[in-house]
Amino acid sequence: MKQYILIFFLATLGIFNLHGQAIELSGYGGYMLSGESNYYDGEIDIYDGPVFGGTLGYDLGNGIQVQFLYNRNSTDGRVVYYRTLNPEVYNVDVVIEQFHLGAEKVLGGNEMLIPYGALSLGVGAYTPKNIEPSGHELDAVTRFSMGAGLGVKIFPTEKIGIKLQAKMFMPLMFSGVGVFCGTGGCGGGTSFYVPIVHGEFSGGVVFRIDK
Repeated sequence: MKQYILIFFLATLGIFNLHGQAIELSGYGGYMLSGESNYYDGEIDIYDGPVFGGTLGYDLGNGIQVQFLYNRNSTDGRVVYYRTLNPEVYNVDVVIEQFHLGAEKVLGGNEMLIPYGALSLGVGAYTPKNIEPSGHELDAVTRFSMGAGLGVKIFPTEKIGIKLQAKMFMPLMFSGVGVFCGTGGCGGGTSFYVPIVHGEFSGGVVFRIDK
C-alpha cells in the first residue's frame, strides 16, 4: 500500500510542476519525540528516537511551495494488553513512516533568511518488528495523519542552503459519521481524535534549482 501512496503523491507533484517556478530538494535528520496512546484493551508507549527524511517541492509563486514529504523514525516501544487479569507486556521495535502532501508558506525574511510555516496531510504507517517475547504478532497499522510546523531556511549561496525546523505529526482516528435532518434541510458530519502526537526537531541541507 505504501508504494501506491508514494506513486500517487509523486504524480500529483508532477502536475504542479507544469506551472512551478523552482524545484527544491531537501534532506534532513533529527530527533522525534513520541509518547503513550491508549486504545480499547491496552496501551502502547513509543519511545523517542532518531528521525530522517526529505522533501521535494515546487514553487507556485507568492511565497507558496507545494511539496511531498517523507520521513522515517525507527525506535522501540512497549505494548500492554489488559485482556486478562495479568496484563501482557511486549517489547517491540517500531518503524514509523510519514507520507504527506502539503504546502510551505514563506513568513517574511529575505533571499538569505527565509522563515516558513508548513501544513500537510497524508498517512502515517506504523510497522512493528522484533516482538519480545517471541511467538506473538502485532499488525501493521496505517492511518490518515496531519502535520504542521515552523522553520527557517538559510541560503549563504543561491543554490545551496540549510534548514532548521520543528514539526508535529498527528495520526487521526475517525470515531464516527452522522447524518441529520431538520427544518432547514439535511447535513452530515464526522468526528475524529488524535491518539498520539509526534514532535520532530531536525535540520538538513536544501538544494534549489530555478526553472
